[in-house]
Amino acid sequence: MKSVIQVAVLTSLLASFSAFAHHPAEDIVDEDIYLMIDANVADTPHADLDFSSMGR
Repeated sequence: MKSVIQVAVLTSLLASFSAFAHHPAEDIVDEDIYLMIDANVADTPHADLDFSSMGR
């Protein structure tokens, strides 16, 4: 029983690291989507938001 728990803990640790390996939106959306978002929020207060340090 002890070895089953150890294997389960090891497996969950190894599986969870990949979830934190990349930025949440990396390689998910096209560059055109970001350009459209920039065009839509250019004249709003949201244009000043900075997410460059997200996840660090």
